[in-house]
Amino acid sequence: MNVSGNPRRVRPEKQPVILPGSDCKETMESLSFGRRVDITADTESADTYHHHTFVKKSFHRPTFCHHCTEMLWGITKQGLTCEVCNFVSHERCLYNIVTPCSSVASDRIKEPVPHTWSDPVQARKKFCNVCRRKFDDGVLLRCEVCEYYAHLGCLDFVVSDCRKCSNYEESKEMGEKKFVHHWREGNLPPSGKCAFCKCKCGTTECLSSMKCSWCWTMAHCGCYKQLPQSCNYGALAEILMPRSCLSMPVTNASVKADLASKGKLKKFWLDAIKAPKPKKVKTPRARPVSDAHVNQQARRRYLKANMMENSAETRAKDDETADGQIVKIYDGYIALSKRNFKTIQVQKDATIQQMIEAALRAYLIKDEASNYYLSSVSDTDGEITEKRLSELDNLTSLTKVSMGKAPSLFLRYEDKDTRRGTIKVFSGDPDTTSVPRPISINSHISVEEVIEMALHKFRIDNSLKQMKQTRYYLRKNEQPTMELARMYVGSLPINLSEFKYKQIIQKMLDEDSMFASIDMVYAQYGSACVSFSDHEAAVKAYKILKDTTYEDKLLTVLFIPEIHLDKLPEDHCPLLVFVNTRSGGCQGIDVQDALRKMLNPHQVFDLDQGGPLPGLHVFSQLKEYKALICGGDGTVGWVLSCLDDIGQESVCSSPPIAVLPLGTGNDLSRVLKWGGGYQQGDDLYQMLQTVMEAEEVKLDRWTVVFEPEGKHTEIDNKSNSSNSSSGDDMPNLFVMNNYFGIGIDADLCLGFHNAREEKPEKFNNRVYNKIVYLRQGMQKLGRKTNCRELNKEILIDVDNKRLKLPTLEGILILNISSWGSGADPWGSSDTQDEFQRASHDDGMLEIIGLTGVMHLGQIQGSLRNGIRLAQASHIRISMKTDMPVQVDGEPWMQLSGEVVVSRSALQATMLKKRKHRIARRNTEPAISGDSAAQRDQAKLVAVNSEEIAQI
Repeated sequence: MNVSGNPRRVRPEKQPVILPGSDCKETMESLSFGRRVDITADTESADTYHHHTFVKKSFHRPTFCHHCTEMLWGITKQGLTCEVCNFVSHERCLYNIVTPCSSVASDRIKEPVPHTWSDPVQARKKFCNVCRRKFDDGVLLRCEVCEYYAHLGCLDFVVSDCRKCSNYEESKEMGEKKFVHHWREGNLPPSGKCAFCKCKCGTTECLSSMKCSWCWTMAHCGCYKQLPQSCNYGALAEILMPRSCLSMPVTNASVKADLASKGKLKKFWLDAIKAPKPKKVKTPRARPVSDAHVNQQARRRYLKANMMENSAETRAKDDETADGQIVKIYDGYIALSKRNFKTIQVQKDATIQQMIEAALRAYLIKDEASNYYLSSVSDTDGEITEKRLSELDNLTSLTKVSMGKAPSLFLRYEDKDTRRGTIKVFSGDPDTTSVPRPISINSHISVEEVIEMALHKFRIDNSLKQMKQTRYYLRKNEQPTMELARMYVGSLPINLSEFKYKQIIQKMLDEDSMFASIDMVYAQYGSACVSFSDHEAAVKAYKILKDTTYEDKLLTVLFIPEIHLDKLPEDHCPLLVFVNTRSGGCQGIDVQDALRKMLNPHQVFDLDQGGPLPGLHVFSQLKEYKALICGGDGTVGWVLSCLDDIGQESVCSSPPIAVLPLGTGNDLSRVLKWGGGYQQGDDLYQMLQTVMEAEEVKLDRWTVVFEPEGKHTEIDNKSNSSNSSSGDDMPNLFVMNNYFGIGIDADLCLGFHNAREEKPEKFNNRVYNKIVYLRQGMQKLGRKTNCRELNKEILIDVDNKRLKLPTLEGILILNISSWGSGADPWGSSDTQDEFQRASHDDGMLEIIGLTGVMHLGQIQGSLRNGIRLAQASHIRISMKTDMPVQVDGEPWMQLSGEVVVSRSALQATMLKKRKHRIARRNTEPAISGDSAAQRDQAKLVAVNSEEIAQI
């Protein structure tokens, strides 16, 4: 902090407030309600600049106003800047500022909600929401829910105003509770437009403008107060899960330990250690380096980066006139032990009073400097001693004692009168950022007097009728304890009874962490859902189970929300989202973060944490909902198989499913018109709107049974098992969604699978995966393979008729008209052709012959189609030798025997992207109005669009 010279500070003076009917010369400090207490009102005149400490400053680079986003013009003293939070403003914008200073921003929050921090990352064109400085090449932390950004050094001063995603209240009816916007300042897209004045409000030059984290409404800092306070969740309201119908008293983010202790910064520490290797020096004996020494080095590098983020040296780079002494300020012994300090920069002849003011600004404390004092810190023989500094001490003497190093000081609070204090009173306004009013109290004040003073502070003047009907209460803000904390426990042994699962979990827990009941057991997956009436016991149980192994398998433990159907609006059709974070390299993680910001985070599930079962269990009681699967074809089959197994226990057994392609081939996604692959930078917000407008189609599913040689098995088409194997005598049963292959195609797929299993870290790119496929085909080109003259090794019966086969090396059985990343082996049907047009819902399979690797390449290049053999609904294949096979891209070597493919009774409901998007009057996030009327208008436009398309 710079205290050089005597800069011109612009601060308002507090004006005394006079009660009606009292003498104007008598201030409120001399009045009292029964006792002598201070009731000085914190009026708007006293809060004109929202507690900013402005000084005029000359900027030597292009600088923009944080209120109006316009550039500051002039040669010297172009504008004003806050010494605490670096807020920059024109002098003309001074009285229009609505953004509070970082020193008082936490006091404006009535119900603090902690942030869910991501791993330390690097990002550009983003600004810290605490110090308002731009991230150039530094490390930052980002909230995964509300887009709050902060330096590592600013982590202690963040405002806990994250989105509250579960807000169920049993006492309130559905229409009683109104939800307000959750405004977040800055870091808007450059193309953002203000919803009030329709002008551009997005900028990458400074931290300015506002955006609602729910409906994505954007507005200028001077315009967002003019918008309606109520939030209707915007254009995605129909598929967004309302927070009023969700209860989750214990979240997965809250049960995790501190950021540094839970290992999120461990990766950053280890990366900081990686430096240019020193030259090797030959020594007679190498000294091993202990883990403690490595951790100590990592911590030193982390602390160095942590302090540089918000240090005085960094601020001095922006202020060319800065010249003075650096002082380290510690906030207690715990901060000293962790080497967590703040640095200030003062003049060498600065007084103790000036150093205290600079220290308060460094720690974002808005209070009188007379209530604090500084004390020096010295370490003699491992013993820390503290000495209070007097007004006669100066910085020169402290520098001499510290041997030329930066002096280390403690900032302490001086409690002068323990019988008096100050409380903060919040209004009942739904706006969560309302300004609290401070009230000075003593040991004799009563609750009635506090309420009377609070009414005067907020200037509430009720009529006689309102006075008789209004009630005021002083209550402690506590979390309701009637809600149950629900936990999912997976990776247990399969096919056990509910009593056995209860015994297994009880043996792992102690008396203080015992659960209340078991809600549901999924024996085929070895999973159970338990409930806790005591929230502290739930947290203890989580900490015990998350590191517990059972039969050499680490348990999967996570908290899940509960949906209250009585609070869910009838016109809502929530969207259940599954994300495979391992698909598409790092795209799955980015997609998951983006979708959690656009929707309610509790409706987005990571398949890497328990698979599809936790999400399907949460939505099992809903009568109607949609699902979005972010992954490849294998991920879609995984979710569909899990849905088949628990569909009988769910109210909605077959929800319509959309696909966001993140895999390599994405053939099912291509057929449903969702594209061949998600590209970085695609508009996910528009994609979610497309999901709302998509049409429902049916997808045939087929049962593939591999029978051992010499045995015959009857097929149960109503079976819902996707992959079962109960012993050597029982056949393997699979459910096919896309295609089934025997021969050369399965051989190439098996080679790719083995290469990926050997080095999985290399297969994180869609282009690289296709190159490996090409390499596998080139290696087999011109060589004799095990699939030559396949027609002599197999017999095919279609609909109880023997099929004559030409000379082939492979067989493809297709359910959809896409294979191998978009190729169409069947081709378009001719009017003179004996075969029908291929479709995914016609109840028929297409059988295609392949002559070799060259034929596969020609099909991929759309130069040739496959050899059409037949269309059938029941297929039996007899294999005389062992052959490579693959079902939906999963290959293996199959022993000789018979393969039976028949239609399954489990037909899936999918969502297909419309060719012509429904025209909407307003595609931007809605500000106000009746959502039902807008939906009726959209339906009318949709009908007209379909009529035009038919014409």
